[in-house]
Amino acid sequence: MTKNQILFSVDNQTPFTLVPNPTTFSDWGDFAAGPTTVKPFQKGDGGHVMSSQSPFVGSAGIVGYSLTSKNGASVYIRLLASNPYLSVRDNWACVSFASSDYGINQEAYNHHYYNEPRHASMEFEGRTLKLTSNIGHADCATATFVLTYLVPDVYQSSFINQG
Repeated sequence: MTKNQILFSVDNQTPFTLVPNPTTFSDWGDFAAGPTTVKPFQKGDGGHVMSSQSPFVGSAGIVGYSLTSKNGASVYIRLLASNPYLSVRDNWACVSFASSDYGINQEAYNHHYYNEPRHASMEFEGRTLKLTSNIGHADCATATFVLTYLVPDVYQSSFINQG
C-alpha cells in the first residue's frame, strides 16, 4: 500500500450541486482520482492523491468545485490537502471561496499552502456559505470538507446592530 495518501471527502449540506473542476494539481505525488459531482445534501468523493513511487515523497494536492444559484450567480471552491513524509509538520487541509474561477495550478496551490485558510465563509444569495476542513493524521488520511448554507440569525443581527 502506498504511504501518504489523501482521500478528499466532501459533505455538501447545501441545496446546490457541486460541479467538479476537471483540473487537479498535485505538488507532491499524483492524483489517482479526481473529484466527482456532489448532489445537494449528500456526501461525495473529492479526489484521491497519493505519493509517487519516488522515496521520501509525501502527497499534496488541490481540487475545485463550482456551484451556481437559480439566479445564475456562481461561486468557486478550492480544497487543498497535504500529507507530508518525514516532516515535523502534521497533515493539514485548506479551503477558499472565490467569485471568479482563477484556475487550479501551482499558483493556486502556493496561495493555499502558504496562507493556510482552514475555514472560509462568503455571503451568497442572502445567506452565508461556510466551508470547513479537517484531516486525519494517518499515512492514509481522509481530508473532510463540509459546506453549509446558513440563514442569518435575525435576532442576533438586530442585537449586535443596536449596540
